[in-house]
Amino acid sequence: MNHEMPATERWQTVQFRRIEQPLWVKGAVTTVGLGLIGLEIWWFLLSKPKSQKAEARDGIQEVGITVDGGYEPSLILVNAGQRVRLNFLRRDPSNCLEEIRLPDFHIAKNLPLNEVTSIEFTPDKPGTYTFNCGMNMFRGVIEVQSTDSTAKAIPVTTSESTHQIQPEFSWPTESATKAVKTPEGTQEATVTVEKSYKPERVIVEIGQSVRLDFQRHNLSKCFDKLLMPDFDLAVNLAPNQTTSVEFTPKYLGEYEFTCGMKMYRGIVEVKPAT
Repeated sequence: MNHEMPATERWQTVQFRRIEQPLWVKGAVTTVGLGLIGLEIWWFLLSKPKSQKAEARDGIQEVGITVDGGYEPSLILVNAGQRVRLNFLRRDPSNCLEEIRLPDFHIAKNLPLNEVTSIEFTPDKPGTYTFNCGMNMFRGVIEVQSTDSTAKAIPVTTSESTHQIQPEFSWPTESATKAVKTPEGTQEATVTVEKSYKPERVIVEIGQSVRLDFQRHNLSKCFDKLLMPDFDLAVNLAPNQTTSVEFTPKYLGEYEFTCGMKMYRGIVEVKPAT
């Protein structure tokens, strides 16, 4: 018997061997494939953020937002120059969603679980403004549309003609504190760094040295650095330690200080000397 076979015949013998798959396997593969195609179509074509136009009630544009794995609706339509009230109902127990932030309106507020928390502000200019959770993972959009009337100008405060005009921030004042003068004449205040800055507003007098002691207890990397751009300050805040910053305000106005990622903010309010 001749055991030698031409190479071509041997290849044809072993090249393809058809394997019959059970019918249920074929069905499962087809189902999964169709599901993935459907998911891609939904993601790219149908998963647009749901929008809702605020309803005017007693002169206030009002809308309810459910906080549950995100924000629903996630796109809010309002008119410029009119008061807005957003009613956040938090259903999600995630720590990420326990705080709501509207950085363009300088608002940060805790959202108690299973309660409605209202936030009010007046958008002066048309545009698109975001709101997000404390960790900046979930976001929504406020679309401010122009009206027939001219949009209101943003109020400003000025000090001296040589100084840049400073915007008037609408930060909450319930956690404000006035710096205390030491016998040496330095204005001192302590700011605790936990979920945010407490107090959020520090009131000082113009022309006198200021020392702010930042006590950092929050280990989030966002709080690694403290920025005070108007005073050319950028310092590192060591965890569980107190870091002092000193400066002398020369002009009246309100000046921001922020974390390194500019997610958390506070205000230094400079008033006339008494």
